[in-house]
Parts: sequence; C-alpha cells; structure tokens
Amino acid sequence: MQQTSTLSSPRLPWAALWAALLLALGMVFVGQAAGSRQALLLLLGGALGLTLYHAAFGFTSAWRVFIRDRRGAGLRAQMVMLALAVLLFFPALGAGSLFGEAVRGNVSPLSTSVVVGAFLFGIGMQLGGGCASGTLFTAGGGNARMLVTLLFFVIGSLVATHHLGWWFALPSLPPTSLVTSLGVLPGILVSLALFALIAWTTVVLERRRHGSLEVTVPGEHQGAARLLRGSWPLVWGAIALAVLNFITLALAGRPWGVTSAFALWGAKGAGLL
Repeated sequence: MQQTSTLSSPRLPWAALWAALLLALGMVFVGQAAGSRQALLLLLGGALGLTLYHAAFGFTSAWRVFIRDRRGAGLRAQMVMLALAVLLFFPALGAGSLFGEAVRGNVSPLSTSVVVGAFLFGIGMQLGGGCASGTLFTAGGGNARMLVTLLFFVIGSLVATHHLGWWFALPSLPPTSLVTSLGVLPGILVSLALFALIAWTTVVLERRRHGSLEVTVPGEHQGAARLLRGSWPLVWGAIALAVLNFITLALAGRPWGVTSAFALWGAKGAGLL
C-alpha cells in the first residue's frame, strides 16, 4: 500500500490533535472502567496504529508484492522485525516471566483448519484489498471502502465461533515452540538463520529480475518532522512494531494479536442487536 497526500495535508495538525484528544479521553474512560493496565494497552494500540499507517507496513501485502513483482523490500523489513522480536521475546518466554509478570507465547497446532483458513484468507485478502492490519490502518487513515472489509472481517469471525469446535476437532499436528523444544539460544539461532535465508532469497530474485534492489525515495519531510508528517522508512516500522509488541507482552502477558478482537466485536454487536 502506498502513502497518500493525506500525510502532508494542511489539516493534519488539527486531525492529529483531535485524535490525541480522543485517545486521551478513551484512556481516562478505560482506566476508570478496567484499570490502568487496560488504559496503557489502549495507548499502545494507538502507537501500533500510528506505526502501521506512517510506515504503510503490510504483512501479507509484502508477500504478494514479492510474488507478483519480485520486489522484496517489504519482506526484508519483515525479517528485520521478526529478528528483533525473537531477540526480545525468546529470553522472556524461556524464563516464563517478564518484569515479575507471567508471560506466554501464542503457540497453536498446524491443523486442517489452518490450511483451509489460509486459502480462504488469501482469497478474502485479494477481494478486500488488505490483510487484518492493513484493513485497520487504512480504514483508520480515512479509506471508507476498507470499512466494508472490516465489517465482514468481524462478521466472519463471529460466524466462525459458532462451529469452532468442529474445526478444532479435525486432524492436526501437535503445537511446537522453538523455545521449549530447542531452547532459547538454539531457537534464536535457527530463527535468525531462517530470516536471513528469506531476506537473501529476496535479494537474489529481485536482482535477477530488475538488475538492482528498489531504492526508497526520501519523503518531503526529514528528521523529527517525518515522525508526524511524513512516510516512514519500512525499517522504522519494523523496529517500532517489534518493540511495541514486546511492550504488549509485558503489559498483557501475551504477544500482540491483530484479529483476536474481531470475534469479540462481533459478539458485542450481535448482543446489542
């Protein structure tokens, strides 16, 4: 996804001020209703959304661009993000605690439901024009069309809860964690080797098709001004997402999950109806 002229709009300061005010009011409300930790998680969600939007950081879209156009900048940024995340997460997950609080990873089995769901998600992503994170940050950035995709993300998640037990009962492989099966240090080394291999593959194939790697053209704004008014380099987004995800682990006791709230939103909406 490409950045639009919205970032350099003269109205941006007012939009940013209103967004900051609404976020602050939301934190006050959530803090009173659910406690300070939930209020901090709301602030963290805002920071994640800001990062995704300014860096135009897509997950599945990076794979699509590489497969279709053999441009691998997005995939290499993902490998930077994953490498940093592994270095931050694995020691904490191996210890089972972080800053005195219990933490756990999201470890799930490779199952029939994952294989079927992956193909359904791939089709839906193409029709909807974005993955879960891409849908959220583009809708939040003012793309009203993505609200339709978001709506059906929520509806589909709600429908899935009705027959989730049937899917989970289908054949599956046991869940595997590199931290528990290999240990912290070997798990880190294996992961870093895999990420390096993927990044190296993108470099080779991109140069084979285009002759050179894609050069990112600097935006209009530089330095500190670029944080609020300009598009971010992908590596900025990669680093910020890894660090913010680690803070999520510290606050929530588990990593960041993009789509896990969709079923809850659908259930709340269905309850109101």
